[in-house]
Amino acid sequence: MNRALLLSIIAVASLCSGSGCSDRVKPTAPNPADATQDGLTLDPASPALKFVKIEELKPSDAAPNISLTGRITFDEDRTQRVATPIDGRATAILVKLGDRVKPGQSLIELSSPQVGQLQADAQKTQQDLMVAQKTVDRVHKLKVDGAVSEKEVGQAEADLQKAKSDVGRANAQLRSIGISASDPAVAVAIRAQVAGTVVERNVLVGQEVRADATTPLMTVTNLETVWVNADVYEQDLGLITSGAVVNVKVPAYPGDTFAGTVAHLGDVVDPTSRTVKLRCVLPNPDGKLKPEMFAKISLADAQGKQVLVIPARAVLNEAGKFRVIVVDGNTFRPVGVDVGPEVDGRVRVLSGLKAGDKVVTDGALFLKHDIDNR
Repeated sequence: MNRALLLSIIAVASLCSGSGCSDRVKPTAPNPADATQDGLTLDPASPALKFVKIEELKPSDAAPNISLTGRITFDEDRTQRVATPIDGRATAILVKLGDRVKPGQSLIELSSPQVGQLQADAQKTQQDLMVAQKTVDRVHKLKVDGAVSEKEVGQAEADLQKAKSDVGRANAQLRSIGISASDPAVAVAIRAQVAGTVVERNVLVGQEVRADATTPLMTVTNLETVWVNADVYEQDLGLITSGAVVNVKVPAYPGDTFAGTVAHLGDVVDPTSRTVKLRCVLPNPDGKLKPEMFAKISLADAQGKQVLVIPARAVLNEAGKFRVIVVDGNTFRPVGVDVGPEVDGRVRVLSGLKAGDKVVTDGALFLKHDIDNR
């Protein structure tokens, strides 16, 4: 045997006999909670499982399947935001907040120097029309005698058409302020176009008003019906149909439920929130529902699709990201999920789980701590 190799073997043997190598290779006791790459593995007899409840996911057709938060608004089909068609000064406010008005009823009276100018313009356009009509009659007679050309006839007829358009425009401007060209100079009356209640007033007597103002002088609306606007997640679009029945609750009346219908579902998905605008119409005969109230909207799945629901306490919210603890044998691992809003203590699973999966419904937070610190 090689002398150097023999000396090495003797040295190793001496080291082990002096330092107790046999003690170093003794196996250590196994950890009862063995953390794996996919999650946490627990012995079935682990005391930690005393605080854990596990449920198997099963499809459910329990209604309601969708719950949304929304806001009560005016029924825009029955609302008038009153504006002035001309610049002027408010000389009289004829209604107060809370007054009920009828279509055609005067709301505000204005004085404006533009009234006289509009009347003068209307009278002038009427005179221009008479002249243009006489010109056309004359050129038609001269055309028979060959005294005018086709070009002159065409020009006269074009002037007549322009004069008619000018008369129509001038009369429309006068109709918008409720007077005619022959009326004496009077105050302009701004009138109601819908039947309803005066719910907002932003004008005072003597105030200057402008036709290009962005703030309405008044708002008149019929509160016998109201709208409820909400945002629907992209995943829920297939569950909503036009005309579907909705149930609405508001914090002001916790014991009352207001029934309505889906009137419109938007055609465009918001790229940021991934939602679509939803509008519902609700009868409001007793006036309990007020615009700007917060509302909770519940919709039953109109198509009868089965969905997965889990207790809300099973969902862990980590900085806006949702996870649940899924059980596979003795292994517990976190899985990312998308869920809908909470309804009666349960949430609908939108993605991330399937029927037959087992999830931790009690003790998930406890297990999460062990998984994160393994």
